[in-house]
Amino acid sequence: MKIWKFVVPVAVIVVAIYAVPRVGKSTVIEQDGGQLSIRIGKHRLTATAISGQITDSFLVVGGWRGGDMYFTTLISVIPLDTAEHLARTYGNFRRCGSAGAAEGMRSTIPVFLYADNRNAERKLKKVNSLANAVKDPVIKMTFVQLEINDHKIECNGEMMQVTSQDTTDAFLVKDIQIIQEGYEL
Repeated sequence: MKIWKFVVPVAVIVVAIYAVPRVGKSTVIEQDGGQLSIRIGKHRLTATAISGQITDSFLVVGGWRGGDMYFTTLISVIPLDTAEHLARTYGNFRRCGSAGAAEGMRSTIPVFLYADNRNAERKLKKVNSLANAVKDPVIKMTFVQLEINDHKIECNGEMMQVTSQDTTDAFLVKDIQIIQEGYEL
């Protein structure tokens, strides 16, 4: 068998996965300095980077169930150093009856995540899936914090302004690693 009979199909598959635009609710993020333009499905957002690049670790304690939303995913996290402190102090602070349950809930931060690239998007989907399965993954994430300045949605060919009182943190995720798939308390 000739090597090209193997190489050509593999090359076609790689191009299809990485180069062909996504069908459906695709995400397009354009960045000009600290200003970002984000397009997800029918949603159009503008944002400003309000931090430099940050790398931090988190315990993921909740995920997003789906729907037509304006972010890649929404997860609830506890900074890993805080989660470790709570575990040392209270044991399994995730149990409702635990003495540390209230402090654990107060330490939980919901975050809107926008994937900067396909690799980050795939990993975010896996993290979200683990969180929804109550696997409590530990992640290490490299991101830039965003301030969402404007949000519009396309409706019947017109752009409609979305007024939001939401103060949820938003991160542009450059890289994400799953450190542990189930945090042991």
